[in-house]
Amino acid sequence: MDSASISSSILDYEFENGRRYHAYKAGSYPLPNDEQELERIDIKHHVALLLAGGNLHLAPLHNPRRILDIGTGTGIWAIEMAEQYPHSQVIGTDLSPVQPTWYEKTSSSYVRSSMVPNNVRFEIDDCEAKFWTWPENHFDYVHTRFLIASIGNWASMIQKAYRHTKPGGYFELQELDCRFKSDDGTLLDSHNLTYWSRLITEAAANYNRPIPHYTDYIQWFEKAGFVDVRQVVFKSPQNPWPKNRVLKEAGKFQLLAHTLGLEGVSLGLLTRGLGWKAEEVRVLMAKIRPELKDRGIHAYQTTVFITGRKPEHPNRSSQTSSHSSHSSSTTAPLTPISISSAAHTPEGHDSPAPPEEINAFTPVMPLADASVGHR
Repeated sequence: MDSASISSSILDYEFENGRRYHAYKAGSYPLPNDEQELERIDIKHHVALLLAGGNLHLAPLHNPRRILDIGTGTGIWAIEMAEQYPHSQVIGTDLSPVQPTWYEKTSSSYVRSSMVPNNVRFEIDDCEAKFWTWPENHFDYVHTRFLIASIGNWASMIQKAYRHTKPGGYFELQELDCRFKSDDGTLLDSHNLTYWSRLITEAAANYNRPIPHYTDYIQWFEKAGFVDVRQVVFKSPQNPWPKNRVLKEAGKFQLLAHTLGLEGVSLGLLTRGLGWKAEEVRVLMAKIRPELKDRGIHAYQTTVFITGRKPEHPNRSSQTSSHSSHSSSTTAPLTPISISSAAHTPEGHDSPAPPEEINAFTPVMPLADASVGHR
């Protein structure tokens, strides 16, 4: 569905507990789409860039022509990709028409369409539909980011991404495991952050939007048929507690995102998935906020970037993969690796390489620096 065919029913947003929610496929996504939530999404975009060394992607792209961004949100990633690759055509899809090109049609007070490059467009679409609207083997690069609590069947979604990626093209998933953790025991079982992690996981499962552990995605990449699967794992601190300069900066913005948006993330899931009252959710948020700000609690959430390549000869590779990909799921040594060549296999070599996990708990360096830092 393009901007010319938007209907009034899609703009007839639903309102619940003081927050605004999407109208198209109403109820399928439990997070709001109001301005407060859109601001949180843009802040999370900045956090992702900080962790990834300013890189919009870690897949080794070479002049991609067709790019698809599933669950584009505010469209900020799609817009920046269109600017970075001006000869590409970038499509961003979402359930909500909240991206800049829609504004001059939907709002008289907030027009942002002049920000959008000519080579990007936004469409209203549902990635969980049985069939996607584009041809198979179509995109040079398919991207998703921060879709937790919006996907009922991750394996199916990744399989569809594989189907619509061109042979030789890449799929990249950038995702958050929202469960709070600590490595030094400063986050206790008695903390409300730990309690929230359990609640939100249970609520999402009840709502048929299970939240995977960050280690779960590789198996779905392999099963779909992707090869050269690479995983880069980051710790996203909940406030500026780390000593590392970039992680401290990421923590500042992560705290801002949580302060601004954790209630919105929680309201829909806890009321719909666990039957809580909105007032109960707000009481829990009041208990959580001091813990979010406490630098003595060294908590973090896990962010993972996973890339996979669709082989040049998918049928031949899938036969090979069925015999070898499972046994090759090993963790690589924590040594520096060149991101610019991280998922590259010489043309004509479609045998699956062992999936590799890189624990980049210090941020990835920019591509120009061509290395991942480790602590």
